[in-house]
Amino acid sequence: MRLFKNFLMLVFCFLLIALFASCGKENTGKENTVVAAGGYSVTDVTGTKLNFVEKPKRIISMSAGVDEILLDMLNPQRIIAVTYLADNPAISSVSAKAKAIPGRVKGNSAEEIIAMSPDLVIMPDWAGLSTVNTLRDMGITVYVYKTPASLSEIQDSINNIAVLVGEKETGIKMVEKMQAQLDKTWSMVNKIPENKRQCIVALSQMGAFGAKGTTFDDLCKHANIINGVALTGITKNESLSKEQIVAINPDVLLLPSWDATGKGELSTYADEVKNDPAYMNIKAVRNDRLIHVHDNYLYSISQYAANAVDELARGVYPELYN
Repeated sequence: MRLFKNFLMLVFCFLLIALFASCGKENTGKENTVVAAGGYSVTDVTGTKLNFVEKPKRIISMSAGVDEILLDMLNPQRIIAVTYLADNPAISSVSAKAKAIPGRVKGNSAEEIIAMSPDLVIMPDWAGLSTVNTLRDMGITVYVYKTPASLSEIQDSINNIAVLVGEKETGIKMVEKMQAQLDKTWSMVNKIPENKRQCIVALSQMGAFGAKGTTFDDLCKHANIINGVALTGITKNESLSKEQIVAINPDVLLLPSWDATGKGELSTYADEVKNDPAYMNIKAVRNDRLIHVHDNYLYSISQYAANAVDELARGVYPELYN
């Protein structure tokens, strides 16, 4: 009887092993089918794993930075919508290319996105997860990416998005081109000794910006410029008073080139700064060192941020380029 029980137990174990082996073979077969069909997986900043059996062909971009990355990376036929900002050359570096894209998004309306029938939506992490969850509940693939705060993070974004849309090699080439431009600028500005570095404060129509740890702060580092706002220790959510700007006493003031308010006030902005009694004695105003760069580069969180570094360097250190 004991032998019979042992025999039954042995048979049961063999059956379990065979069952597990069968399941393993079945799963492996499915995985191989996906790979053979050109499928791949990526994980976004929320930790969500996205599976693709082919490259997405109906992509919606939900941020200006991704507009610029995608329009330089893909055939426009694969993009069905970009942000409304893509049409404005004052803030977008791809406005000409954007004309080939039929759709526009403004805000993050789930109904508007669903109506376009996308197979991929690329959304920044600041847009809010409620829309992300709604879209995912409707079966739409959403990739949430981390908003870059430095040039290296911008390069990471380019590479990550390239893998996401199945264009890894194109992404690598874009990053290499961006890095080559940064290296070229650095070869010029690293000639400036530490004690000759210029201090800059960036102004927008809403006030000074560029706290430590922001993209602008990193642009200044790559242009070998001292970012005056970062010296104050304020966070990116704090505002800087005129008194603080006077205390910084910057060598250069960076003025906006894009009318962010849309009120047509930009034409008189430089004169208002020059004639402001609070600023009359700072070095930048006394020496008439008020400069502009293209805001479509300055506010870019794409490969075009390298252009901002170049323009900042040329504006602050013109003697290097004469």
